[in-house]
Amino acid sequence: MIGGTNPTPQPVTGQFPVIGVWQNGLIVERDGELRAVGPSPTHHNLYPLKARLIQGEPLHVVAERVELRGHTLRWLLSRIDQSRPYYLLGEVEMPDGRGPAITGRLDSVDSYNPASYRGGVLQLHYARARELEPWLDRVAVRGEVVVQFWLKPGEAAVTLGTGATVLKRLRTCTPPVVATGSWP
Repeated sequence: MIGGTNPTPQPVTGQFPVIGVWQNGLIVERDGELRAVGPSPTHHNLYPLKARLIQGEPLHVVAERVELRGHTLRWLLSRIDQSRPYYLLGEVEMPDGRGPAITGRLDSVDSYNPASYRGGVLQLHYARARELEPWLDRVAVRGEVVVQFWLKPGEAAVTLGTGATVLKRLRTCTPPVVATGSWP
């Protein structure tokens, strides 16, 4: 990939695993952080001038939908093996008693963040434990979270630990993609 950062155009070079999609772009992992790549300075953290996608080794993605009502994110994370790749997706209502003020990790309301909190609702889009610190001990009033486990060929199956109310188990196979190139 050849491109730069938004809003200040700093050059970026490298290969980045693609994690998901966001606002007509891709979510990639760069230096341990999740970033959105795409043409919009409003929605994307990185913009590509030149990019190439290459297929990686196949992954087996196991997804479990979990009811979070009456529980905290710390409770959910305690049931996930933190040494294995996983991502959280969903929406959880967890009011803070301060009304609809916007708080949390919001660089911009429209730009990509793995976790964003607005008006008592936490939205998760490929979030991991490190992005959830401000909300770990708030009790959910309602909401569901999909936990995706990414397994390489031959890796043992992963499930949530005991005590989690799994609403539905989903299993899909997904070939991973890597964005490669350099940003001047």
